[in-house]
Amino acid sequence: MFNIYTNDQPIYTDSDVKHYIYADDTAIAVQHDQFENVEEKLLTTLDILGKYYRRNYLKPNPSKTQICAFYLRNRCANRILNVYWNETKITNTQCPKYLGITLDRSLIYRFHCENIKHKIMTRNGILRKLSGSTWGCNPQVLRTTALALCFSAGEYASPVWGRSSHTKKVDVALKESCRHITGCLNNTPVEQLYILSGIAPLPIRRSTQADWERMKITADPRHPMYGITPQLPRLKSRKSSMNHTKAISSTNPEVERTTRWRNEISSTPSWVPNKSLPSGHNETWPVWRTLNRLRTGIGRTKDNLIKWGLLDSTDTLRICGEVQTMQHIITCTACSQTCTPEDIHKGTSQGINVARIWAEII
Repeated sequence: MFNIYTNDQPIYTDSDVKHYIYADDTAIAVQHDQFENVEEKLLTTLDILGKYYRRNYLKPNPSKTQICAFYLRNRCANRILNVYWNETKITNTQCPKYLGITLDRSLIYRFHCENIKHKIMTRNGILRKLSGSTWGCNPQVLRTTALALCFSAGEYASPVWGRSSHTKKVDVALKESCRHITGCLNNTPVEQLYILSGIAPLPIRRSTQADWERMKITADPRHPMYGITPQLPRLKSRKSSMNHTKAISSTNPEVERTTRWRNEISSTPSWVPNKSLPSGHNETWPVWRTLNRLRTGIGRTKDNLIKWGLLDSTDTLRICGEVQTMQHIITCTACSQTCTPEDIHKGTSQGINVARIWAEII
């Protein structure tokens, strides 16, 4: 009802002024090479909007309105825009938040990526409560929880900020989410973590989502950005979505994402990306965790503990006289069960039985 009531809001006809309206959020953008002209155009636009609001019995709130200048002049980094609305000076801010995105003066999205990282790390605490050293809930529940809480936050509006150089901070937090799903240790390769979680890596998810948005822009005449001509970048570090995306042929972004994921895998054929958890996820948490550690070759064996400085003893030998490594323990003749690396990767009954034997050790 509010959108219908305010559907006839006046739009300033100047080509340098643009209006962006989403629900009850209205943003006014003015582009010019002089700060004084920007202030003048903003004052004129706000005056027109103020008259419309009063005429329609609406009360604007200048105290909640913010203003920010986006530019690359470092010598004017502390420039304050003097804009008044209803005799109230609008607050200047360096990092305004619009539709959940924290912007900054030079659009590097550093603060936004840091905020996302902290949000994901906080939600990782929920995953941490659902899994421990000896107990954990069903891995499928952990995966669904991670996708709903962590990856949703890490992907929100990624076509806007996904080309920032600070996205690695978000990737670190999501790597932690995958560790909670799989029960793997810190030294586990990231590529293997995503495969064991059944979740495509975030760089692939971001690029697919950005390309999908480009397809919607170019294919739908109703899109606000339809027919837009991308500007040439002034700096190499600024990568606009229209200049660094491509149209995708697939009608399903999930299929496109899986295809790209499989094309980028550089490890052995045993590590095949899948959209779900690998076999063994129906076992108890200690068995599932141990099975994944055997798959990655990163576990608490004697040789690894000495390498990590967690074991002072130089005795790395098993009862059988061989060095205790992740590769040896699955074929150790002193154990009641042995298997091949293929049994571990495929999660056969033999591989799961070996994981049960070592569940309390590695």
